[in-house]
Amino acid sequence: MASVDTRNKNKPRRKGRVGRLVASLVLLGVLTAAAVYLVSTGGDLSADGFRRFFAGDNGAPGATAFSFDAGLDPVFASLDGGLAVGSAGGLQYYDRFAQLVYDETFELSVPAVCVGGNMGAVYDIGGTTLKLFNKNGITSHIITSGKIISASLSDKGWLAVCSEEDGGYKGQVSVYNQKGVSAYEWHSAKGYVVSAAVSPDSKSLAVLTLTEDGSRIVFFSLSSPDELSSCTLPGRLGLEIDYPETDGALVVGTKALTRVQSDGTYMDLYDYNGRYLSGYSLGGDGFVLLALDDYLVGDVGRLVTVGLSGGVLGTVETDKGILSVSASGAAAAVLSTDELTFYSSTLSTMTSFNDTAGSQVTLLRRDGSAFCIKAHSAAVYAPAVD
Repeated sequence: MASVDTRNKNKPRRKGRVGRLVASLVLLGVLTAAAVYLVSTGGDLSADGFRRFFAGDNGAPGATAFSFDAGLDPVFASLDGGLAVGSAGGLQYYDRFAQLVYDETFELSVPAVCVGGNMGAVYDIGGTTLKLFNKNGITSHIITSGKIISASLSDKGWLAVCSEEDGGYKGQVSVYNQKGVSAYEWHSAKGYVVSAAVSPDSKSLAVLTLTEDGSRIVFFSLSSPDELSSCTLPGRLGLEIDYPETDGALVVGTKALTRVQSDGTYMDLYDYNGRYLSGYSLGGDGFVLLALDDYLVGDVGRLVTVGLSGGVLGTVETDKGILSVSASGAAAAVLSTDELTFYSSTLSTMTSFNDTAGSQVTLLRRDGSAFCIKAHSAAVYAPAVD
């Protein structure tokens, strides 16, 4: 599942998706104070012609920026090789040749965007508006009864929306199929709903909630209202749940990356050991990319890739300010204050570019190229091909 982020917002330092999540929790009154976290998202591959378009006819590494007309607080996602730009004024989509395909105008107070497979969703955190879209346009429009907290799309296009709810419940999760038709609904009585995700086979749902005892994870079959299993992570604050494999989910927390099996058992895949999470990406094949700071203030920290079954794949110590991280396929892209660096899944350096001043967000695509995005322009960088 590709992650987006998640607010760049999609968030200089990519405090994006996590920052949005924390903002939502504050909206619920669950948290009175929280650190702002930054996140990065991944996207789909772009064709060779797209790379040549931005890099020049000779296809050399590097890029020429193209401009887009975004409103306030833009958020970004790569979809089918193009760029989706959501903002307070609506949604724009530019195809792989940087041509504007559509420009839909609507109001979003706190815009957010997520992608999965060939579908995307743009929505209003704290509002009730969500629109599903693909590379051709808006496909469906959803109005929720309660204020939206978060949303996610599976690779098969199944949507899970977390929202507030009145009437004594602490939130609800609504699931929609690829056509935007309601398929399942759950109301939470024990914990405030934070994040939810549909399994790769579209048969199960994993939900992350926050209780007085810590983060509680609940699994459901989409064919039954009854809980399949649940567990609580004592004293832990979970930020996002992902469902990359049918037999288990991942919880990105403030203290550790945790895998929760569908039977309710869990294990920490990586303990931060007192470091502070400043960014992450769930878009890699078989691994998660983490950016950790040694201190709340300052740029000393490390990059870590962790396998889905456990074990550190790679570690890089850094003293550069990390603005955005993104993983896709077997690679990772890291945007710092002075350069964009491409890594393998084991964090071996592939190549880097130092002409990225002003960029705030990077999105890595499966062809190995990456968007570098500023407030009103974007460029694609690609490692040299032997």
